[in-house]
Amino acid sequence: MNIKEKYTHTRNYGCRIRHYICDGIRLVSMENKVIRVVFALDKGADIVELVYKPEDLDYMWHSFNELKTINHQSTKAAAGGNFLDSYGGGWQELFPTYGGPAAFHGGEIGIHGEACLYPWECDTVEDTPECVGLRFTLRTVRSPFLLEKTVYIREESAALEMHQKVTNLASTDQEFMWGHHPAFGWPFIDENTRLYLKGEPTVTVPESTIAQRCPFARETTGKWPILPDKNGKEIDMSRAYAHEDQIYMEYAISDLTEGKYELVNEKLNLGIRLKWDCTVFRYLWIWGMYCGHEDYPWFGRAYTMAVEPWSSLPGDFETASKNGETLLLKAGESMETELRAELFCKED
Repeated sequence: MNIKEKYTHTRNYGCRIRHYICDGIRLVSMENKVIRVVFALDKGADIVELVYKPEDLDYMWHSFNELKTINHQSTKAAAGGNFLDSYGGGWQELFPTYGGPAAFHGGEIGIHGEACLYPWECDTVEDTPECVGLRFTLRTVRSPFLLEKTVYIREESAALEMHQKVTNLASTDQEFMWGHHPAFGWPFIDENTRLYLKGEPTVTVPESTIAQRCPFARETTGKWPILPDKNGKEIDMSRAYAHEDQIYMEYAISDLTEGKYELVNEKLNLGIRLKWDCTVFRYLWIWGMYCGHEDYPWFGRAYTMAVEPWSSLPGDFETASKNGETLLLKAGESMETELRAELFCKED
């Protein structure tokens, strides 16, 4: 970019960063001419906005809950922790456990782990019209880890680049699970949205996920993307369903040939392409909540499709550990990985 100004100020062109407070929560945004990303520093460094600016379209789901920190008043402490009370949609990092509550070497960890609830520290690592970068850090409380996440956007690019590092601060080896929880919402998600994967991976609806308005009556496994439902009807697992379908299903995808998916709204011609290291995140977990769950906390109000890279299956920490499915770091060791999320228009 040809810059004529020679003084420093709050930049209103090119790549730029803004720190601000909304509803009492510290937020930081990164943007250029095509993409805007907003992180909630006081709540897990969640991505709460992922906007494709040419179409003024936010890909993230915004829940019926307002975004709030873990410090809000609840009527009674929930046995599973307060993730669900605090969940406003968006994209969370799940660490060092996910799924249901877990016993972690004597420490109790609630639904979806620690990283998605606590405040993160944030530092600027690059700030030019051509590129901006932020570094987020967190020391977990009930587990002995340091998480570091450095994110960049570059001039003219609709991609968010993410470099991640986890360090074991304990004097002993530590197992853990690691995942990402991007929940996409309307208007990006509707019955015209399709998930594209390479090859024919295995798709499994676990017994533990079968609940009200689920099309399946028992654990079902097959090749992507078609499974028979409880009536023998073919169900396309690659598509999102409409609000009025009022169905709910969760399922796992394994035997991936590459760490990549494209989620595309065929009517809007808009999509997101997520790439990751499938030696770290070996599975995808799909949460298809199409107004089909009528109990707490959804009450028929949730309409979202989350497509989540996970390190381990099942989502239960104790079982994953017994099955040798967890990740492991020796004392003082670190693990690093990268993800890239790119928004795109099919007509480009």
